[in-house]
Amino acid sequence: MKFRIFTALSMPAAWFSGLRMDKIDHETCTTSLPGGWRSQNPFKTMYWAVQGMGAELATGAAPFAISRSMDERLRMFVVGTEAKFVKRAKGRITFTCNDVAKAREAIEESLSTGEAVEIDLNSQGKDSTGDIVSEWVFKWNLLVTNTE
Repeated sequence: MKFRIFTALSMPAAWFSGLRMDKIDHETCTTSLPGGWRSQNPFKTMYWAVQGMGAELATGAAPFAISRSMDERLRMFVVGTEAKFVKRAKGRITFTCNDVAKAREAIEESLSTGEAVEIDLNSQGKDSTGDIVSEWVFKWNLLVTNTE
């Protein structure tokens, strides 16, 4: 429920399209999007930009969650992305990022050096049958700064 309120206030396009946070833990982050009129293109498949929103959140939610437990401030933004579309995206698409430990290490590196760290985090989109529909790489720039 907190996530739905957060998306409605901070990310209205994500809220409108039905973006959901399914799982986040120390290893993985999983998001999903429903198929249907709110997320489809004229070809009756999921619009690539909607897929990008789900894939980006799967890679960015863990560093954001880690930052909420720190006294310092984490500045994070996407500086690049790549996408590969493998199959038509129909129905609910689930995006999984297995790079949470990699993100944590990058945050710790920035914390110890005081420098920005660029990191590639991967997200894979799958349909309800488990087939890969898209593969994403988001290059994040992470910088830990003091709150003072």
